[in-house]
Formats: sequence, C-alpha cells, structure tokens
Amino acid sequence: MKNPLKTPKVTFDRIGQILFTIKEITKIAYKIKPGLLVLAFFLNAIWGFLAVPGFYLQKFILDELISSIGITDIKPVLIFTGGLMLIALLLSLLRNFLSGYNGFLRRSLSRYLEAELSIIIGGKLATLDMATIDDPKFQDRFNKIEKESGRRAWGLMIPLTDIPNYFVGFASSLGVILLLNPFIAIGVFVSSLPQIFIDSKYIRREYELYTKLSPLRRISNWLDMYLFRNRNIMELKLLGIAPYLAKRLKETINEVLGQSLFLSKKRQFSRVWSLIPLTLFELGVSVLLIFWVVVQKITVGSFQLYISSLRSAEQNLTSLVSSFLEIYENYIYVNDLSWFLGLEPKLEVAGGGKFKESDVLSIEFKNVWFKYTKKHPWLLKNVNFEIKPGERIALVGENGAGKTTLIKLITRFYDPQRGDIFINGKNLTDFDIFDWRKKFTVLFQRFETYPFTVREAIGFGDIDRVESLEEIKKAAKDTGIADYIDDLPLKYENPLTPRFEKGIEPSTGQWQKIGIARVLFKKSAKVVILDEPTSNVDPEAEEKIFKELTKLARDKILIFVTQRFSTVRVADRIFVMDKGKIVEQGTHKELMAKNGKYERMFTIQAQAYLENSS
Repeated sequence: MKNPLKTPKVTFDRIGQILFTIKEITKIAYKIKPGLLVLAFFLNAIWGFLAVPGFYLQKFILDELISSIGITDIKPVLIFTGGLMLIALLLSLLRNFLSGYNGFLRRSLSRYLEAELSIIIGGKLATLDMATIDDPKFQDRFNKIEKESGRRAWGLMIPLTDIPNYFVGFASSLGVILLLNPFIAIGVFVSSLPQIFIDSKYIRREYELYTKLSPLRRISNWLDMYLFRNRNIMELKLLGIAPYLAKRLKETINEVLGQSLFLSKKRQFSRVWSLIPLTLFELGVSVLLIFWVVVQKITVGSFQLYISSLRSAEQNLTSLVSSFLEIYENYIYVNDLSWFLGLEPKLEVAGGGKFKESDVLSIEFKNVWFKYTKKHPWLLKNVNFEIKPGERIALVGENGAGKTTLIKLITRFYDPQRGDIFINGKNLTDFDIFDWRKKFTVLFQRFETYPFTVREAIGFGDIDRVESLEEIKKAAKDTGIADYIDDLPLKYENPLTPRFEKGIEPSTGQWQKIGIARVLFKKSAKVVILDEPTSNVDPEAEEKIFKELTKLARDKILIFVTQRFSTVRVADRIFVMDKGKIVEQGTHKELMAKNGKYERMFTIQAQAYLENSS
C-alpha cells in the first residue's frame, strides 16, 4: 500500500517550482470560473499593451509643439495637438477603467478561489479514513493548509492575474527600446539582476524563518483561541487566567514579529543597494539620449518616448519578477495542497459488495487485534464474539478498556492489524465501505452539536428525509425533547446557538436527547450504536429512551456502551471489557452468578447509588 503521508520529492529548480505553482493554481482557478479567469488575463494584457501607444502620443504631441514654436497660424497646430490630447485622454480613461475593472476581477477570483479551496479541502477531508486523519504528521501539515488557505488565495490570484499585464507591458516597451539600440535592451536585463537575486535570497530566508518560528505560531494560535474563541468563557472568567494568557500571547507575538520584522528590514535595506545598478544604468541612458537630442540625432519627443519606454520596461520587468517571486513564495502552500488533494484512504475495499435492503446482519470478530500505530500498545487483544441478527448487546467496562475502539472497528473507521471481522459470514473488507456505513446509525460519546435549526440537528440522522417534519417531531417526542422544542420561539426552525438570531443554547442533557432523536430518526439502519447514550439525562427519561430504542431495534442489532448498570438489563447479552479483552459475556443474571468482574462493578455502583439516595 502506498504511504499517503510521504512528502513528494522536489527534483526541479526554482523556475520549475514557480511553473509548478502557476500550473496548479491556474488549474483550480480555471475549474472555478474559466470565463472570469480568461477575461482577467485578456484585459490585463490589453492594459499592459496600451502603455506604449500612450508614449507615442506624448512623442507626437511634444514634437509638434516644439516644431510649431514661433509660427503665426496656430489653428492647425491646436486642432492637431488637441486631437492627439483627446485621444491620449481617452486612452488614459480606458486604462483607468481597465485598471479598476481588473482589480474587481482579481478580487472576485480571489474570493471564489478562497471559497472553492474551503469546499475542496472540506470535501477531500471527508473522503479520508481516520488512520490518515489521526496521524500527527498529517495533522501538522493539514493545520498549515487550513490556516493559510484564505490568505494564500489572495496571495496567489493577484500576482497570477498580473503576469499578462507586466509581461505584455514589458515586451511592448522593450520593442521600442530595441528599435533604438539592442544593447540598451540587454542592459535592462543585466542591471535588474541584483534586485532579482536579492529578492530571491530573502524569500528563501523567510521560508527558513517561518519554519523556525512554527512552534511559536502554534502556541500563539492556541492562546488566541482560548482568549477569543473559548467555548467555556465562564471558566475563563472564574479562574481569572485571561491576563496570564494575554501576557503569554503578547510575548509570543513580540518574539515572532521581532524576528520577522528584523529580516524584513534587512531585505528592504538590501533592496535599496540592489537598485543602484538600475539607477546608474538609467542615468547613463538618459545622458546618451540627451546627447543625441543635442546633436539632433533624435527629437525631444523621441527622447520622451525612449525614456518612458525604458522606465516602463524596468518597472514591468521588476513587477513581473516580483509576481513570479510572490508565486514562488506560495510554492510550499500549493505543494502541501497538491499533496493533500492527492491523498488516498489507507482503507482498501477489496470486493465492493453491496447489501440488499432485505438483508439481516450478523457481526463476528475472530481473533481481532488492534492498535493505532506500531508505537502504540495493543488496544484490542484477541477479541472473539458473534452478534446475531436482532440482538441487543451492552458493552461495559472501565475507561480505556477498548469499548469505543471496538465500535470504530465495527463501523470500519479502522481495520484490525490481526484477525478478521465477518458480516453474514463474509469478510467486512469484501463490502463497499460506504454501503456498509449506510447500515448504521451511531451516537458517539462526543457527538456533534449542530448549531443550525432543531429540524436539521435531528434530520441530519437521515439526510434524505431532513424535510420530513412530522417524522422529526415523532423522534423528538420519543426522546422527551418535544415539549422543550415547542416552547422555543421558532420551534423546529430555531437555531441552536445564541450566536444566531433568536438562537438558544441547550443544556448538556437536552443536547443528548437531540442526539438520540437524530439516531431514532434513521429508519433504514440495520445496526444501532450508542456510546454512553444517557449519561446526561435523568433516570425517568433514560427509561423512556431505552424503551423506544428497544422498539426501534426490534429487528436490528442494538449495541450500546454504558456505565450505568441499571440499563444493561435490557440487553440480551453483556460484554464485559478489560484491558482490550472481552473477559466475560452473558445476561445480567448469568454474570451476577459468576461473581466476577461484572458482579463487583455492579455491586460497587449499586452501593454508591443507595448511599446517595439515603
């Protein structure tokens, strides 16, 4: 199997990296808005080309004015120069319009690119398996992609769309200089080289500094989150730790900014020195052109034309190189993004078999061992069991015993390193993974609290029926949350966060009932799994919920993880887990008779309950 976390080898030089970055970002931008991208390129090229006609108009106007000095009949001169001025002004107006419209196109493309990158990244992440997502190397690189995507969208699109403008402007201005003298055209290149080398050198140093400061940036991000986006602001206030966090944030930011600004200052001073050859070259050409005017080799208008063309060529070349360097500066981000988009799930589907709607399911574990990585200890050790169609199974055990890990293997978020999992006698890997997951409805211990409407928070349990309000209401009634919802200002269309208008914040117990309602809402599920489903609800609500769950799972497999032994009696069998093994299994009565681990845990909890009740 290919290792998706292996960093691709970069074998091309700096120019190759620039071309790679341009190609990759152009592909994404063209996919989003092809017409907008082509229009931006075309109009920018037109804007760059129109500079030279403006220079020629200035030449003709200046030459005409100088040649007309002292004449008595000024009317023809006024008409001719006035016409040229009108054309020049219209050309300037056109360039100003194109400049403003090109700015609008760049901003639009940048916003579309930013939005598309978020959609692409989110969509791709949903296709990856948990083994890849949980890998620390993946997390380090993905966090950088996620954080940089918005800023980089602007940093990539603006220089990319400016390239046609600078390139055409440089080529057309250089064409005028070539008519004057080819050696002057060569001199533009040569005198610009120091500036190019300096910029390239400092971009490399900024990369190195960015890498060096990455740990401090991570600390800054966490401090920023706890200060401004902490979910438990009340705890922050009660503990009084905001000043401490703010002080640490200030120290961290000062360290990052101090080193970054110091390098930027050195770059600016170096850039001043790099401009000296270009300045001296322009001075030399200007003196030569003045001499040619004096000896009448060229006109004053031609002097203006060549000086303007020379400066335009220098500015466009400098800007073109800066755009390339700015794109090169984003190379690492684009390389990371290309790596991410090229990832494939580690889980492989061998056969892609499908289930029939009428299928009843059985689940069997044979000698299953599992750990997350080679460095981790075994979390499941030689686990064997069979769950028959329609059975209700309770998983009990201390924290860390392997209960949730077992659920992750059943739902095939991971594959075991040893042993096999069979569904209806066939290996789980022979089935289409997405078809298999459609057979589940699961409420994890740390389930998602969707902040949208109540209807969506429940309806997401079966997205194809998210508009089925009456059935959503039934699921809410079955979990005892319907009265609470009916008292809300917008009822089932009420947002579930105060950050939205008329939104409310449900309590932990209310959220758990909403989560269970989401599970109850999915009728097509063949396997119902609940990880600590009633840990935050009262005993009366718990009894009602379990009655509904047993009704729902009458012809389905029901697996629930729980720490409350008062609820396990509804199970057909109880699996007692300890240190990654199923150490006991049977009914409540059978396990109590064994006087083993289950009996001890049940007795301790019962005694604690009696003491709390007295």
